[in-house]
Amino acid sequence: MCARFTLTAEEKDFLKENPYHLVGEYHPDGNVAITDFGFIVTSDQPDVVQKMHFGIVPHSAKTKTLSYDTWNIRSEEVMEKKTYRPLMVHRKTCLVIMDGFYEWKEEVKGDKEPWRFVIPGRKTFCCAGLWSRWVDPQSGEVYDSFGILTCEANNTVGEIHEKKRMPVILHKSEEMMWLNKKLSIDELLSLCVPFPDAKMERYRVSKKVNKVSTSKASNKGTDLVLPLNVDEESKHVEPSKVKKSTKASVKKKPDSTQGSAGPDLFTLF
Repeated sequence: MCARFTLTAEEKDFLKENPYHLVGEYHPDGNVAITDFGFIVTSDQPDVVQKMHFGIVPHSAKTKTLSYDTWNIRSEEVMEKKTYRPLMVHRKTCLVIMDGFYEWKEEVKGDKEPWRFVIPGRKTFCCAGLWSRWVDPQSGEVYDSFGILTCEANNTVGEIHEKKRMPVILHKSEEMMWLNKKLSIDELLSLCVPFPDAKMERYRVSKKVNKVSTSKASNKGTDLVLPLNVDEESKHVEPSKVKKSTKASVKKKPDSTQGSAGPDLFTLF
């Protein structure tokens, strides 16, 4: 699963690792949530990075309000779902650019602790996605949106995520393959496999990330991706469950991550 991800790389690094033409302004985001903007490259425009909303609104929908989970797409079932099958048939594939994603682990008291997953040595990476365009029948408003394909989780993610799912992370050599309209659907879906454990790392972050942004309070700071100082919260994490954080994402731990956790809206979806 992947309902929250990050893109906090500096603009120069973002553009260096993604040699496409950027449409609009780039803004780092430490907490991309459902309906927020993400940066996408589509098979229709494979040389352009553009912004789209997270969570697919089908072209036949009456409104752009999400009524069910369209932000995660099970790769094993994509051809069985009427919302996604046409997108695969017409090769509406896309790359979802990020530099990390969050998953939550159940705690004894029923609370959830957030963990961030990254790929050491890469400032950004791409996940396999599908995208759709919805046009408001009344106003003519165009609303482009995307979802992320998921697969069975590797151990790095599966030890944290109870449903044992993870986003389909593409190797650099596979990115253009996912956008290649000449490949068969079977060839595309063959890329939807767990990313190697040896190439990933994870670390705990503050529960501040549990809150999503609202019109009254923004929660998108790049400080959200910093490793949690476990000692300051007087909590114990089993050494076997902790992996070192990537130096590509963070350079030092914050002085304090103590804070009140707001409502965990992640669990509402």
